[in-house]
Amino acid sequence: MNDATELFKEQGYLLDDLLATDSWGELYSAIYTAHGRQVLFRRFCPALSDPHAWGLASAEIQAWARIDHPGIIQPLDWGSAPAGSFLATVMPAGMPLASVVSEDSGVELFDPAEVFAGVLEAVEAAARWGVLHLGLGLTNVWVSEGAIGVSEFGLWYVRTEFPTLFTEAGMFAAPEQIEGGRAMAATDVYSLGLLHVALNLGLAAARSAASGGIGDLDLEPVMYRCLAANPVLRPRAGEVAVALGIGADTHDDAMRDCPVCKLKQQIAREMRESPARFGERLRGFMMEEEPYEPARPQKSTPAPSRGHQRSDTLLALFPWIAIGALALATLAVWWLVFR
Repeated sequence: MNDATELFKEQGYLLDDLLATDSWGELYSAIYTAHGRQVLFRRFCPALSDPHAWGLASAEIQAWARIDHPGIIQPLDWGSAPAGSFLATVMPAGMPLASVVSEDSGVELFDPAEVFAGVLEAVEAAARWGVLHLGLGLTNVWVSEGAIGVSEFGLWYVRTEFPTLFTEAGMFAAPEQIEGGRAMAATDVYSLGLLHVALNLGLAAARSAASGGIGDLDLEPVMYRCLAANPVLRPRAGEVAVALGIGADTHDDAMRDCPVCKLKQQIAREMRESPARFGERLRGFMMEEEPYEPARPQKSTPAPSRGHQRSDTLLALFPWIAIGALALATLAVWWLVFR
């Protein structure tokens, strides 16, 4: 046990072993006392005790929590307590990358190609859900035989919005992150390139590559492109997978599993239909067929009553009323998805 054991007891956690320390704070193995379940517990650095910074961080954690992928470690609980802000996730198998990558020879306990393929797949899957990592490092990648886990997606945004609270960009940061530029999917590709160097050649080689010494390294051509200073010149993650022979380029289906994108496409298809056809189809679902009544002979055709006139007017306006209702429903769904 350690001195931090009692700090988060009121939140239901008993901290056990200190596993790692980094710029985000401390990582512990912990027990969630209500279920007796072991979890990975992050005690964030004091900077995230700032309520505005924590508000942004918790929003990013919520976006990360929506991703469902076996290579992405799932958040379970997060919050702010007197002892500081915290995050509890599923306890991954294996050990953090910091424990298995060496300074001069990379990873020896595991196959570097398999480790890199697992990280690449997880980062690409998150991007298909609209979530970037932007902070790959030695303590948020976990490795074991047959399983790779990646955690802590999106927290880098806190550093950009609150630069006075954070100073360290991270060993695998891209040039645009260090220079305060706009991060994008290509930013993760650069970090993946440095990670590939570290896994195969060691941390010293990764630091050399980050400082511009890639010409002295023996790398695959696609990895030189990953480490381009200009983000526009970097390949997509799917291209990297194809070039290294570890996967397929899923760019064409990139948004296939995105629930928000599915909703937008469905709404677009519905609204492209003509209002009359759209209204008729809705009436078919919403209105029952009128019962059959035999026609009664009439001497003359009476003028339509005011009631009939109002009914005809409502029928004529029905398509537009239905479109307005659908628009309101769409706004409600988007609010629920993005809140």
